[in-house]
Amino acid sequence: MSNKPHGYDKVVYLLQGGGALGTYQVGACEALLEYGCTPDWLVGTSIGAINAAIIAGNTPENRIKKLEEFWSMIASPWPAVELVEKNYMAEQLQKSWNVLWTLWVGQTGFFKPRLFNPWIGLSSFPDQLSFYDTSELRYTLEKLVDFDLINKKEVRLTLAAVCVEDGELVYFDNMTQEIGPEHVMASGALPPGFPAIRIAGKNYWDGGLSSNTPLTAIIKENMQEKLLCILMHLFSYHERTPANLLEILKLRKDIEFSSRYHQILTYICKVQHLHNLLHHLVDEVPDIRKIEGVDEIIKFSHPIIMNIVRFHYRDYPGNLWTKDFDFSRQTLMEHYQSGYQDVKQALKNPEWLYQIPEHGIELHEF
Repeated sequence: MSNKPHGYDKVVYLLQGGGALGTYQVGACEALLEYGCTPDWLVGTSIGAINAAIIAGNTPENRIKKLEEFWSMIASPWPAVELVEKNYMAEQLQKSWNVLWTLWVGQTGFFKPRLFNPWIGLSSFPDQLSFYDTSELRYTLEKLVDFDLINKKEVRLTLAAVCVEDGELVYFDNMTQEIGPEHVMASGALPPGFPAIRIAGKNYWDGGLSSNTPLTAIIKENMQEKLLCILMHLFSYHERTPANLLEILKLRKDIEFSSRYHQILTYICKVQHLHNLLHHLVDEVPDIRKIEGVDEIIKFSHPIIMNIVRFHYRDYPGNLWTKDFDFSRQTLMEHYQSGYQDVKQALKNPEWLYQIPEHGIELHEF
């Protein structure tokens, strides 16, 4: 039975990049899918693009199973050592070993170290210059994702990437082009770890280099629709002063990949509010169009009604600055459970699913 929020024209999942933190999205998405809040549109970048493609490229009954299959496949094989009591020092040592394993060996079905170090300079092509080879990811995606289903356009899929040649943020969208494994891989091609992906004569890198929260993919659409946008924010920002170099590295990464989220979203909300007021003013005072320049202003502005609901992964002291490439099963499960429980808790009082703004954009934080 579907519990799709009544009154909205579309439900959008907006999935950030964040490497191993992507299992937070999996837990959150699974809770939403179980509830029946299914997406009409998925917008993703980096690991969010992979999760989005798996959801869009499977029928509703297979989505959760395929998500779990992907993350189980790429998880590190080392079992966790159960600690008798909570000890952050011991936990960080264990996480350090997990990260070293990833750096040395890679992740099955995802990426593996190149035989020759790229510093040797055996190649001068961006799609071959990287520390790791991601060709295994193509086979994994072909196994888990039905790209024919994606290209039937039953669910919209938008993937963010950066064009290497001009540095521009681009969106691959199944509404305007055929999507294949290479488009998903391009969205997650973070240099210098991963190589650029070449598509139609151009090279593409991870969309998170430009914007790890590709909200503009939604805002730029001139749609007269009511949208519910569910965003899963993966990089926490804690109001505390780092006490050592490792904490500085972690905080720096959190700031970088948060993409100035709060400032940008606040600005967007204010601008959209003005757009809506302008169109309302034109409806109420038709003669206002006689003023020079008003028609041009209206042409380049469009009202939008959107409820943005953000679920925020909360960092904890045991995490290292390398948390985005700690693929140990225990750590992935911790992220998954956090996302699942956050959404389950929010759904105990699901009024936020049905609160449609009268105009502009409203933000609900969890």
